[in-house]
Amino acid sequence: MKKYLFIAAGAALLFGCTDTQKQEKDLLNQVIAVHDKVMPSDVKLTENKMLLDSLLKHGAPTINKDSAQAYIKLVDDADNAMNDWMHKFDPEKKDKSHQEFMEYLEAQKKQINKIDTMVTVAVTSSTKYITQIPVK
Repeated sequence: MKKYLFIAAGAALLFGCTDTQKQEKDLLNQVIAVHDKVMPSDVKLTENKMLLDSLLKHGAPTINKDSAQAYIKLVDDADNAMNDWMHKFDPEKKDKSHQEFMEYLEAQKKQINKIDTMVTVAVTSSTKYITQIPVK
């Protein structure tokens, strides 16, 4: 009888560890998936910033400098948020408990989703602004 209890306890421990590892891996994959979705838009942010800077520098006749600078700030803020997140994100569990790591990943998921929204808004609005400026 004791033998069966040890086997059952061992199986529960093994499956419990596997389950927590799967939960951690699944949540980490969700965070990385959002990051991977945002990255192509981050390239567009850089392109739009270069275009806006060029329009300001070369003084397009119909450009509103205040508006252009506001879009540059919007683009910079989104780009800086993404870069800051990437530099601080640590996908290693290290000495964190399962609960601590899950809480960390949940917070990172919220943060990268917020950055995704920032980047989407910055790309969409700056692209719209740029396309409305007549080209010589």
